Amino acid sequence: MVLMFFNEKSCVSESTPDEARQAMLDFIKVCQEVWRIHRGATLVSEVRLEDAEIAPGYYLQQWRNEPGNRDAWRFMREVLQRKAPLSGILPKPPDDQESEYRFQGEPVLGLAAAHLMKAHGLAVSLPSAPYWDAPWLTVDYELVDEDDYLKDSADVMHASSRAHVAEHEEWIRDTAEASATTGAQLWAQRQDLFPYLQFVPGVEQNLKDLQGVSLPSVREELRHLNAAAEAWRPGESEPAWAVKVVPESDTRINLGLCTFTDLDGTRQVFSLHVRFPPKPGRIHFRLIGEEGRIRVGYIGRKRLEDGVPRRAR
Repeated sequence: MVLMFFNEKSCVSESTPDEARQAMLDFIKVCQEVWRIHRGATLVSEVRLEDAEIAPGYYLQQWRNEPGNRDAWRFMREVLQRKAPLSGILPKPPDDQESEYRFQGEPVLGLAAAHLMKAHGLAVSLPSAPYWDAPWLTVDYELVDEDDYLKDSADVMHASSRAHVAEHEEWIRDTAEASATTGAQLWAQRQDLFPYLQFVPGVEQNLKDLQGVSLPSVREELRHLNAAAEAWRPGESEPAWAVKVVPESDTRINLGLCTFTDLDGTRQVFSLHVRFPPKPGRIHFRLIGEEGRIRVGYIGRKRLEDGVPRRAR
């Protein structure tokens, strides 16, 4: 899971309403770019975003109600599935411990949360001031308990532009995929992790039967296929492959070893495949040109004439 922690301090500015409107639209583009990479990303806010004052006397609720902003607001509300407040997301500190985070001397909650949840957290800001135009922000913090006192600083992953998101893209993908540690979880998160792939129903059992040692390799190959499908343009006969993709031999096709039940219940040939270790693992798929998608029909060991599980036939 990737959590986007809203930096509430990026609302504190002397912007005009027009400047705030543009900053909000730019902020939405940042969230959309993270969402493009990982459909399960969630925006987390200290308070209800509608209550945020994004320019003196001009509130996000006013921006939300303006006709030109309704689609952008719908994306934030329905797609990102906002969560608030931060206290419901963050791990609870020990009863005898207190902490305070500051950026340029000012207390910050969103940046603190992104640091505390750094395994999953990315801070996001409105581009309302020059100091938010950075992919990393340095925060100062103090931790106090009955036994110790710690004062230090830390770098927080941050984005207020698409360029910043691009810098963190690999981390976003790795974090999203790492949350799936079993084949069943990979199946459950397939739409978030691989939005440009389609899967026939039989793949669910394939993934549940997958050995744990194969999971990282399967995840990686599916990521490559998803990226290829995303970049596939109308008029191109097939995607540009970043991995070795080969068709099945006529002999194996005639034996039905790459024929699987498709989404509509018909039997279809899924000849194209990639291999994954440990050998002999294969992912069989076919191209759905009219939709610009790749449809996966089988994930598992190379199918043989003898000894193939009935459910895989």
